[in-house]
Formats: sequence, C-alpha cells, structure tokens
Amino acid sequence: MLLLNFYIFTCLLSYTFTFAVFIPDGRESHSSVLIDDKLYFSGGIIHLPNITNEFFYLDVSKPFTTTDNVSIPWIDLTYTGGPQKYLVTACIGGKNNDMIFIFGGSSLNVNQSFVNLFDTNKQRWINITSVGNVPPLRYYISCANLDNGLIAIFSGFDPSKSTITNDLWIFNSLTLTWSLSNATNASLQMYGYRAVTLPDGNILYIGGNNSTGYMPMNKSISDPTPSVRNYFSAVLTSDGRIIIFGGYSSVTVLGDLWILDTTIFQWSIGKILNPIVNLTLNGHTATLVDNYMFVAFGQFGNDTLSSKIFMLDVSRKDSYKWVTEFTPNTTITTVTTSSSNTSFDSKNTSIIIGAIFGSIISLIIFAIASILTLKFIDKHEIYSY
Repeated sequence: MLLLNFYIFTCLLSYTFTFAVFIPDGRESHSSVLIDDKLYFSGGIIHLPNITNEFFYLDVSKPFTTTDNVSIPWIDLTYTGGPQKYLVTACIGGKNNDMIFIFGGSSLNVNQSFVNLFDTNKQRWINITSVGNVPPLRYYISCANLDNGLIAIFSGFDPSKSTITNDLWIFNSLTLTWSLSNATNASLQMYGYRAVTLPDGNILYIGGNNSTGYMPMNKSISDPTPSVRNYFSAVLTSDGRIIIFGGYSSVTVLGDLWILDTTIFQWSIGKILNPIVNLTLNGHTATLVDNYMFVAFGQFGNDTLSSKIFMLDVSRKDSYKWVTEFTPNTTITTVTTSSSNTSFDSKNTSIIIGAIFGSIISLIIFAIASILTLKFIDKHEIYSY
C-alpha cells in the first residue's frame, strides 16, 4: 500500500511540473533573433494553414540537451500579445540593441503593422507610427543590421501588386523613421534570399528567386558552388565564414551544408562528421550561439513541421558535428536593468505558483495516505495477533 501511495504521489508531482513546462509546436516561416543569452522566436505557421502569434525564447544561459524536451529552457511570452504573422524577418535595434523589430510578413489581419517592436527589458510590445514614406507590405525578405541603429530591407514580394520589388529601404531603429535609399548597381529584384552583413559593412545577398526563376549562387565565385535555392538559413562566424544549410529547390527540400569563405569568396562543401539521416529542412532559422549553429523548426522533406532544435558545432573550419548537449559559454554577458529584473510576467508567475501549490497539495495527499496506511497496518496487526 505504501508503494502504491508513493507511486500515486510521484505521478501527481510529475504531472504538476510537466504542466508548467512550455514546449513549442512545430512551425515554419517564423523569425528568430539573439539578444544576449535569449534566443527569441516569433510567429510562423503551425499545423498548416494556421498562423500563430506565439512568442517565446530559449534561455541559452542554461545547459540542456535537445533529446529531452522538458530540459530545454523555453520561456513563453505569448501572453504579451505579439503579431500573428509568418514569412517575417527580425533584427535587433535601439540604443542598446535590446529591441526586437519584426518586419513584413503575411497575416490574416489586414490591419497588421509592417513593423512590430518588442522591448526586451520591459517585456512588452510597443505600437510605433512611422512618419514620412514607409515601404509597402512585403514578405519573403531578410533584414540586415548596419551601424548606428540602421536596418536594411531589400526587395521582397509585394502581395498588393503580386510583383517583386527591387527597392532598398533603410529603417532607423533610434528615430523609428524610414528612408528610401538610392542604391547604385542594385541587384535584381528577389525574394526568399538571405542577407548577411559583412564585417566591412557591406551586405551580401545570397540565393532566392527573381521574376524568372532562382537566383544564381555562383556570381564572381569559382566552383564548386551550391545549387540554387530559397528558404534556407545563413549565419556568419567570427572568422568570416558564412554557413548555409538546407532550403528548397524546385521540388526538393535540401539538407546540405555549404561554407563561403568571405576572405577569398570561395565556396566549399561543409563536411559533417555525423550526418543525420534524411535531415532536410526549409523555412527554418539558424542562429549562431557561441560555437554552435542553432537550426530551429522548419519543414521537413516529408512536409511535416519540425518542433526540434538541431545544434551544429562550427568551431572547426575543416569539419562540423551535430551535437545534442549544450553547455553555455560562461563569458556571455547580459544587459540587465531594474525593469527587466523585476518585470516578471504574471502568466509565468501564475504557472510557478500553481506548480508549487500543486506540489504542496500532492505532498499533503501523500502524507495523509501514508498515515492512513500506517494506521491500517497497525490495526491489521492487532487483529492478526
């Protein structure tokens, strides 16, 4: 009987804490951005064709293993009321680079703003009204950070005209104003590409589509070169490597890894020591955290949506390795203010209080059951004597 009570108690306790854990659903065409030790995710499509406004982050200041969903430190911020959009792009900005700006995208809400702003310190969304010229709605875009709080938005698909633009807009994240750039030698109009800001301040636009088909991946670069693609991911390492993964080409979802050495602008095939069988993704995001590329969510080659995080060790130039254990770099610094330390959200507070209360109730139930069991045993022994 005691063992039965202990089993019941363990189940109740496990249920209580499992209830308190947030585990995001699979999605694609979302956005991601890293600020200090928090990797934020917004929107996307879940369970096609449902568009979500889920907004959450992965706390990369804590160790975890990707094979155990409960151990992954997800924090849900959906209660803050984020935008319900997909096919979006996100960049950081503001005076201290602690603001998240989400641009463009498609939404069922016809009044959805082109730009959404989230203050990571106050943990709230801020309505902004840009003055002067503003870009028309577009999606399949990739924003790029420049110096002095500037963010570049190039080209994209304009749904109101069913056309691809080739204009370059600059957003000032300090003054919240737009300006249309007179970019000379602008590339052809494109969408589904990736924009990467190089250390010299230039922006490299990779892949995507134009009005006639796929953009070439081999301009001014010698062989070998990646196959044409869109909806892939790209990150820039501290030593000047651009790492691209996955994407979509014609009717094929890709799972290959390519490396662009920006010091000589030469492509090479990324050698993965332990490739994951049948891992192909498009519509995912990739973010560099320490020496790991976090490949998040997306759509697999079999059309199912991924709810996983795949981590690729990119610390070596000549080879790469998928890993499941993450240990944060202890030298990571975070921007903290009194507001961010004290503005703990009411929803998370309620969940934790509920978990604690549930645990206490479970302990009380266990204690009462144990006492009754002991009394039953004592009574049984008296009658059996």
